[in-house]
Amino acid sequence: MKILSMDTSSDICSVALLENNEIIDEIHNSSEKEHSQSLMPMIKELLERNNITLDNIELVTCGIGPGSFTGIRIGIATVKAFADAKDIPVVGINALEAQAYLTLMEQGREDCKILSMIDARNENAYVSVYRCKNDNVSVYKNPEIMSISNAPEYINFEENVYITGNVPLEKIESLLRAKSSKEAAQGTDVKKYKFVKSNHTFAEAIGVAAFYKYQNGMYGDSSTINPMYLNLSQAEKQKRNLKDEKIYINEMSISDREEIKANYEKFPNIWNEATFEDDAKNSKYFVAKQDNEIIGFVSYKTILDEVEIMNIVTRNDRRNQGTASNLLSYIIRNVEANKINLEVNENNKTALNLYCKFGFKKVGLRSKYYNNIDDAILMTL
Repeated sequence: MKILSMDTSSDICSVALLENNEIIDEIHNSSEKEHSQSLMPMIKELLERNNITLDNIELVTCGIGPGSFTGIRIGIATVKAFADAKDIPVVGINALEAQAYLTLMEQGREDCKILSMIDARNENAYVSVYRCKNDNVSVYKNPEIMSISNAPEYINFEENVYITGNVPLEKIESLLRAKSSKEAAQGTDVKKYKFVKSNHTFAEAIGVAAFYKYQNGMYGDSSTINPMYLNLSQAEKQKRNLKDEKIYINEMSISDREEIKANYEKFPNIWNEATFEDDAKNSKYFVAKQDNEIIGFVSYKTILDEVEIMNIVTRNDRRNQGTASNLLSYIIRNVEANKINLEVNENNKTALNLYCKFGFKKVGLRSKYYNNIDDAILMTL
């Protein structure tokens, strides 16, 4: 599979050509020329010197942010144009994930966690944690903007930890050292942590990441690639009347359960209210809150050393805004289990992509499980 990859979200504009996950060629431009002027000539040069055309390209991909607002738009517009003109599938890769793949390209795909950060100014950073296990790369902590001082709480040192990004070392190193020492004092067999810089370009890493996403079925047409914005504009905050962007996740209280029941029509899912009440008596529940309002919940059961996720539900007006990702990430990071299992409707593509993003693998199928029509796909992490 030939992949055309590009990145215009950072200071350096880069394009790369790959055969599956192997880099064939790349071009980058660190001049002050606008990315809008640089990108197309670079793509033309890349294709010509490798004696191919867009007709030979089987996947196109680009960086979707966070980064330069204008730069992100240039890359996405170009990918959309190519995809529509030649009917090529597309994959979007966020900058934090690209940084994680840059780290693996330098260090090798060993079992590890990668703390990926991009400086967001005012002592804040865009933060995500990725995990490589058994050669499989997945999200461990979903992308979020937060105080730099809070970033280390989303990792532990039971595996090797790599730190990547443009946050100054002096702002994070003492925090990592303190957390590592604390874990060692608690008896953890603490592994090393290391700051990693890469000699590869973002376009190269984006291409490699896109290949693995394509293998897992996480691709689409031009309509599926959109910019990633981790913090809302002031206008959007006012529109939604949000005072606090942060999502808090806590164990469900009795009053939380009653609030969900009183507003059950706002939480669309396949369970009726009676099933929800029955499950609440037998399962562990966590709720996601913003501005003290419940915007979603998750339930699970523990069976021996395995966890079975029973339900993940997002409030109507908060769908496709990361609530389910936050809940799933919380369970993965905080519930001890050798396996996490779940089932999902074969036609629920949004949920399937979410679970694949977090590393869940398809392991089985229950025929006509939903309403004697749709199959249930069994997945495990």
